[in-house]
Amino acid sequence: MSKIESILGKKAIRALGIAESFVLQYPKSILCGVVCRSDGIVDGVVVDTCTVGGDDATESIIRMFRRLGRNDIHFLMIDGCIISWYNIVDLKRIYEEVKLPIISITFEDIEGDVESAIRKLFPKEVAEKKLSMFRNLPNPLKIYVRDGYHIYVRVVGIQESSRLIRSIVSRFIHEGKRPEPIRIAKLIANSILRVVLESRLSR
Repeated sequence: MSKIESILGKKAIRALGIAESFVLQYPKSILCGVVCRSDGIVDGVVVDTCTVGGDDATESIIRMFRRLGRNDIHFLMIDGCIISWYNIVDLKRIYEEVKLPIISITFEDIEGDVESAIRKLFPKEVAEKKLSMFRNLPNPLKIYVRDGYHIYVRVVGIQESSRLIRSIVSRFIHEGKRPEPIRIAKLIANSILRVVLESRLSR
């Protein structure tokens, strides 16, 4: 039995789910991390920011994990790895720093030409850095979860077995196709961003 399979044998396992909320009109994206057990119990929240269109999302996520100071988290689940207007998340770097399996999840069909968009939107030097990070990402894997839904995952620190990844993700899905750590983190990030934007408008 592998270490991951041994973890899955536990009654309640924990994941840190990370999601973001941003608008192009505001320079910072709100990142929220939620520590959630597979039985749905939330027992940790952390918040940070990264730059819209920047290259600091990876450092922000590592900082969030360290700020929590937890040693009982089994997985990191990240809502996408091309976030905050092409602020690319370096999954391999995060894995090296936190020493936990990383699962990046995309919930919609992967469309569009990311490389062309980056070249069009950013100066050449910036674009080349982003493209290098994008090309270093693991290949996406399409997997089916409960009720016939499918998602796309990129994983680091886990053998690319659709059965194993499906088992991990499904433990945290209570309805639909979004794992609870990511779903709750997204709700919190959206709420914080609304408050930030409303406070700016009221000045």
